Amino acid sequence: MTTVKKFTAKVSALLLALSLALLSVPQVSFTVFADDDLGSVRVIVENTTFTEAVDGGEVPAWIGTKVDKWVSLDKNSSAMTCIKDAIESSGFTQTGADAGYISEIAGLKEKAGGSMSGWMGTLNDWFTNEGLTAYTVANGKLASGDELHMQYTMNWGADLGNDWSGTDTSLKAISSDYGTLSPEFSAKTYNYTLTVPFGTKSINFRPTALNKKFKTVSKIGDKTLSLTKPTEIKDGDIITVTVGEGATASTYKVTIKEGTRPAARFDSFALSAFSLDGWDNDAFDPEKLEYDVKIKSYSTSSFYINSGTKFNKDLLKCYAVYTDINGVAQRNEIKSGSFNSISNIPFGLTKLVLELCYIDDESIKTQYVFNITRPYDYTAEIASTSGITLVPAGRELYATKYNGFAEGTVFRNDENDNVTDTTGTNAECHSYTAYVLGDTDSVALTLKGKTANVHFRAKSDGEYTELKSGETTPAYSFGKDGTVTVSIDAVSDGDYLKDKFDDADKITSYKIKLVKADVSIKNVHFTELKSEHGDMYPAFDPSLLSYNIVIANDAEFPTVYFKVADGCTVKIGNDAATADENGVYSLVTKSANTTVTVTDGTLSESYTVKATKRSKYDVPDKVVDYLCVNSQYTNVSYGVGPEQTLAGTIKSLGNFGGYITYYYENPVTDDPSNPYGLDFYAYGNSFVSGGSAAESGQVYVSEDGKTWYALAGSEHFEDTTITDYEVTYKKTADGKTSWTDNQGNSNDGSKQTGRWVSPSVYYMNDLAKGDTVTLRGVVIPGVQGSIQGDSSTASFVGTTRFGYVDYFKNGTIGANVNAYSENAESNGFDLKWAVDENGNPVTFKNGVHYIKIQTASNIWAGIFNEKSTEVSYVVRTTANEQEVGTTALPGKIVLTDANGKTIKEITPDDNGVYEISTGIEESVNVSVSGADDDNIYINNQRVASDTAAKIALNQSEIKVVRIIVQNGEKQPVYAYLKLVPDDVKAAEQVEELIDAIGDVTLDSYDDITAARAAYDKLSDNAKTLVGNYETLTAAEEALAKAEADVVSNAIKAIDAIGKVTADSKDKIEKAKDAYSAVPERLRDKVTNSDTLDKATERFAVIDTIKQSGAKSEDHFDTVLGTLADNDIYPVQSIGGEWSVIALARAGKLSADKAAKYYSELCDAVKANGSDRLSDRKPTENARVIIALSSLGKNSADIAGHNLLSGLDDMDYITSQGINAVIFSLIAFDTTDYSAKTHDELIAYIVDNMTGKGWALAGDTADVDLTAMAIQALAPYAADEKVNAAIDSGLEFLAESLDENARYANGSESTSQVLIALAALGIDPLTDSRFIVDGITLIDALESYATENGYSHTLGGEENYMATEQAALALTAYELSKDDSSLYDMSVKNEPATPDEPANPDEPANPDEPANPDEPVTPGNSSGTPDEPILPGDCSGKPEDKNDPINPGTGVLVTGGMAVLISGAVMLVSKKKRK
Repeated sequence: MTTVKKFTAKVSALLLALSLALLSVPQVSFTVFADDDLGSVRVIVENTTFTEAVDGGEVPAWIGTKVDKWVSLDKNSSAMTCIKDAIESSGFTQTGADAGYISEIAGLKEKAGGSMSGWMGTLNDWFTNEGLTAYTVANGKLASGDELHMQYTMNWGADLGNDWSGTDTSLKAISSDYGTLSPEFSAKTYNYTLTVPFGTKSINFRPTALNKKFKTVSKIGDKTLSLTKPTEIKDGDIITVTVGEGATASTYKVTIKEGTRPAARFDSFALSAFSLDGWDNDAFDPEKLEYDVKIKSYSTSSFYINSGTKFNKDLLKCYAVYTDINGVAQRNEIKSGSFNSISNIPFGLTKLVLELCYIDDESIKTQYVFNITRPYDYTAEIASTSGITLVPAGRELYATKYNGFAEGTVFRNDENDNVTDTTGTNAECHSYTAYVLGDTDSVALTLKGKTANVHFRAKSDGEYTELKSGETTPAYSFGKDGTVTVSIDAVSDGDYLKDKFDDADKITSYKIKLVKADVSIKNVHFTELKSEHGDMYPAFDPSLLSYNIVIANDAEFPTVYFKVADGCTVKIGNDAATADENGVYSLVTKSANTTVTVTDGTLSESYTVKATKRSKYDVPDKVVDYLCVNSQYTNVSYGVGPEQTLAGTIKSLGNFGGYITYYYENPVTDDPSNPYGLDFYAYGNSFVSGGSAAESGQVYVSEDGKTWYALAGSEHFEDTTITDYEVTYKKTADGKTSWTDNQGNSNDGSKQTGRWVSPSVYYMNDLAKGDTVTLRGVVIPGVQGSIQGDSSTASFVGTTRFGYVDYFKNGTIGANVNAYSENAESNGFDLKWAVDENGNPVTFKNGVHYIKIQTASNIWAGIFNEKSTEVSYVVRTTANEQEVGTTALPGKIVLTDANGKTIKEITPDDNGVYEISTGIEESVNVSVSGADDDNIYINNQRVASDTAAKIALNQSEIKVVRIIVQNGEKQPVYAYLKLVPDDVKAAEQVEELIDAIGDVTLDSYDDITAARAAYDKLSDNAKTLVGNYETLTAAEEALAKAEADVVSNAIKAIDAIGKVTADSKDKIEKAKDAYSAVPERLRDKVTNSDTLDKATERFAVIDTIKQSGAKSEDHFDTVLGTLADNDIYPVQSIGGEWSVIALARAGKLSADKAAKYYSELCDAVKANGSDRLSDRKPTENARVIIALSSLGKNSADIAGHNLLSGLDDMDYITSQGINAVIFSLIAFDTTDYSAKTHDELIAYIVDNMTGKGWALAGDTADVDLTAMAIQALAPYAADEKVNAAIDSGLEFLAESLDENARYANGSESTSQVLIALAALGIDPLTDSRFIVDGITLIDALESYATENGYSHTLGGEENYMATEQAALALTAYELSKDDSSLYDMSVKNEPATPDEPANPDEPANPDEPANPDEPVTPGNSSGTPDEPILPGDCSGKPEDKNDPINPGTGVLVTGGMAVLISGAVMLVSKKKRK
């Protein structure tokens, strides 16, 4: 049995050792390390299984939890080393960790509880399948947040939830510190809902495996949950829990559901009840929403909601909403668990609403209403002593004494209004007198009540002016007698609010007589003041009464010399002084003030003079500017005499922005011999370093006193520091200081405020001369995180490491102290800290002359008043004899992301600036590889070499990271990283695009569109960063207006064209210009652009026609020349008589041509052998007769034939149609041939109209026939019936014009109409009936022009008939200018003279026939060209109108177009064919 027991024990020990030794298997590392804070793991060591002795064995060494602590990780950490570190750092022993197997912890050994007992470990509640040494940071199996649990087991882990042989991968439980799981957990239920309270942001979620042999992993998406750290959640998240791996794994899903939003309620509520009447905090019920609160005394204007007021600040915000005593609506945030003041409560009833609202939606809220009643103040009295203060116009009260009293002293009058020696106001005295010295014409009064709530009204003449206590009246002017009396009434606030002044129950009245003393303070002033050496503060000004002369530390106190006005006596101290023979007084200065009194018997003035020895240290040469603002010390005490800091005396700068500026004649430089690179030291008044004594001041430096650069201290680049903070201070009515800043904070000056600055005290600048001062600079928030703190004594400036005045104590004045060493308390400053407003480093080649120190906080700390920077010294560094050298540059600077991935690795240069894109990272880690003993600062974090500093990033701004590396006494080296988030970079690119737009024109479209497109692509956050977005919108508006204007202008210009005429050129060109000005992209918006196209096209047609018309005169001469050059044939409608008529009537027919034509005509007539030239065409006779008339020949005797008698029958004439009638009448009228049938011819034409005109055939009037008819009727227009017919015909002709003033039948129609108009004396150039859009009939005719003639159709070939008719038309037009007409032959044109005139003595032989073998065609005469014939050669006798052959024979003369019926028929046939 013993043997069996021993064997069993050995096996048991072996199995336990194997199971535990699995923790020791080494693994190969694949992780590339980033120099980063690797975090920590939680280590728990406990014994919960071995609680009592087993089988009579030993009792356990200990029970319960022995260790529970977090252990920091490094790159060499493993799970086993962390467990070892936790145990040993807790003061306990362990055995075996180094070997990878722990057998004892704190005396509790393996097998102490039995053969299967010992220590087992889990990683994240999992019994690992490898030894714990295998889980390392290096191989990524150990990470921050992991849980390592060493537990004592009694049975190889079964009692701890481990079953080595088990296969069940179910969960045993799911737990969460928040929420309710539904349904209840069951191992075989795999889907759950975890309903968490509304607003839950994170939970501690822990699944427990049934068998911890299997690894359990919980994830939300790709994020693995930690067992030791809260997991951020949101509504709808799904937690997936996987137990085990592969096909046997079990998966559970838990869906997060946010619970219903509860009503906003206070958890508890408490008011500070000592000032309240009957308030009981215990009576507050969160469900009761309205309360009445009574304040005990009218003098209480505020109370506190105290720290007992609590609510869920993660979900809720609280605001106090009310209207304060000044009528200003207040909405102030109330902090949970803090003191919160409700101040400036009005008198009477005030409704205070506490709005408890949800952070994510402030519209969801609960309103608690507190009806606050503050008793009214019924005080109606003036304040004692200082109830009335005089305010001379444009200046302060003088210190000069008048009859022993300072100007403005208020004297009480007795009951008879006589002045007494008693001064100051008093409630029982109602009459006063005060004196003003004589250089002002008016005085105002500041009135102060016994309490701050008294109301006043005042007047001298006219209406009362109402004022509150502390306010100032208008200025009252002195009368001619040098006095003015002011009446003053006082009424209580309670009465005023109810009845104003009119019906107040109690009005207290006062009066004061102001007397202008006829004196001049100049009579008692110094006229000169000089010191034998030293710098005088201020520079001498007779009106400034206090002087301090700063002298060298080893100098003797100087003698000062002064003069006074004539007639004055002088006392130095209490002793009378005597001037020398030059009227000069002198005194030897001391360190204390010496008083000099100057008096003329009525007035007296007191000056003080002292000397101060400059510090022994290398302090500045001068103070050149100083302002102590909004301070308890403003105008007094530590707030005056800044030059005393040159001797080490402390002076206050006041609240934010207050400053002092020093000047070094020999500039402060970056001396290479300065230890630590610190170039000067500036000391304050801090009695301890930091903490509540901290009153940090920002330092600025300048080469010229105009351009300033901040010396960036340790906090300069922190997100909490505001580098462009601005405060505007204003003077209140009662002479205090109110302010507003550029962060939305303000103070109305009613409390926690200082006096307004006096210009006589702060004489070094002009700021104090006004009622408003704006100061800008760096502000460091208070320890509570806000700019102002909570206005309690616990408010002070936050922690700084270096680079600020009045933060560290002053015990090291004159010594060089490293600013960078661990726990350093140095007041030193390095010029290399200088940066511009964008955080870029600035260097000074020649050093700086000016140093300015400015208060960098805006805190009023309760009874401690403002936290003002104090300054006692500025001292130049004492340089070493040898250069201290420069610290070696770090080997590299590495930026990594939150996961350790390298973003950028830099090998830096000194003072190098590196811009690095950081994408959308929320933070980066920065590490510096320097020497082990380097002092390294990354912004305000002091780190060791290769140790990372975490830098939070804001996607809305560039983050500047300054790296300082300093070693020993050496000067430091610097590097600047400008970390640029994607949003900032994108916004900057858009800003550049917007800037590139420039002045907006229509050509800016592409730039504006590009800028807009780029802006629209930005993220919402990036859009907020575009600082010139308004420029873009303004540019878009300007472009839209320009586009609308250019489109509108184009539309208007096109509309202005109207009907297109020959005069439309300018309007069309203007419209074209306007349209061309419209960018191509907008032309579809020009809704009438087709009108422009049509107008342009139309005008082109008109202009072409008009240009043709402009050539009419020259072309006419060419045509006549062509006709004159061609042969003319008798009895021909083309190339015959019409050429003769045109040339003869134009005076262009030569005698030779005329003779030749006539000779050939005689031959033709003779050959014809009849009076009728054609059996079918009476127009042959008519045309020839007209031609003969144009030649002055008598047609009654041509070669023995009477052509007139050829027209002897009406039936014959009408057989050819109306055209024969027309031209017979024309022929008959050419030379006034008479016939008994004239009236019949006229009647026939008049009676045979077709519609409005005439036609050759059919029922449609014809232009040609109508024009011809009018030509025939023209001589008879005086007849009413004829005139009506003519008018009708003219109307038809006008209506028949097309849009180009042409007729449908070709150029001949236009020619005939022109002849008709000429016959009537109508000018075709002016008669609007025959002008279309500025195109005249002449223009239209010329549009048919060819080189030497005219075409029948537009653009056709030259046509001889068209040419002849056009020549006739233009001849007719020319004749009409002289009141003649084409067919009026009463005035004969002489034939043109040939080169060789015919011989009149040799008459032609009319009997000689033409050669029958030579046919008659145009250009081929049938006559004998060598023997020209003069007109009349073949006639028997001259025309005799009384010849019995002609009168009474009934002969009708006819002729016409194209010979003329044949011509008419030809035209008609051509027209029909066309």
